[in-house]
Amino acid sequence: MNARSREGGQAAVETAIVLPLFVFLILGTLQLSLMHQARLMTKYAAYKAVRAGSIHSANVAQMEKAALGVLLPMLSKSSGGAEYIKTVTSGTDFAAKFTWPEVNRNLMPDTGMKYAVVTICGPTTQTAGLSGRGEYDFDDPKNTANDDWDQGQRTKLRVQVTFNYRMPIPFADMVLFNLARARELPSVLRLGKTPQNKRPFHDFGQYDAAASNRHYILPIRATYTMRMQSNFFLSKNPLPKDNECVFTWK
Repeated sequence: MNARSREGGQAAVETAIVLPLFVFLILGTLQLSLMHQARLMTKYAAYKAVRAGSIHSANVAQMEKAALGVLLPMLSKSSGGAEYIKTVTSGTDFAAKFTWPEVNRNLMPDTGMKYAVVTICGPTTQTAGLSGRGEYDFDDPKNTANDDWDQGQRTKLRVQVTFNYRMPIPFADMVLFNLARARELPSVLRLGKTPQNKRPFHDFGQYDAAASNRHYILPIRATYTMRMQSNFFLSKNPLPKDNECVFTWK
């Protein structure tokens, strides 16, 4: 009986050690698969956003609406402590989910963040040489007749879509969030070196605040460029002064 007791105790200890890792392996695989799907859809959302901006004079609200239409199947909300994702398999489902108040306003009610954020990377008022707030003709040859590459991009709209992805798989969401968040730790704590010109996530504090309420959100970003098909109306949709997009090499 003593030998059996010792074997049973050993099995219990081994199970206690292995079971969490085994559970994370299953849940983590599911979550990473969903994140891969979200990444692909964010790339397509960036295309749809810049296309909407090219025909709507770089209107950010129109671009975010177009991005939301693509990302709609991946959007979730909190429901009784768990994440609820309404599937979209038909036009009726699409219309029903788009009428969610939080989706219609592009605002997560429990975090204060947007689901989809569109940032204009270019052209900027600095690179385009714009000083007024009038109309900038995308079809004027004088605006592109320049040998400088940056100046040649003055009539091309470049945008970055940030999809604030709410991870729905429990346990895996917390672990993966903390793994991603560790990138922002000082290099001394990570026992590594951080390039001096590396830019951290913008306003990561809002993601930490959401995580403190057990809403684990990661920003997924994609960029796209398209030639403008309508004029810039700087009085209605002002261009940024500087490029505020986030890139991994900066």
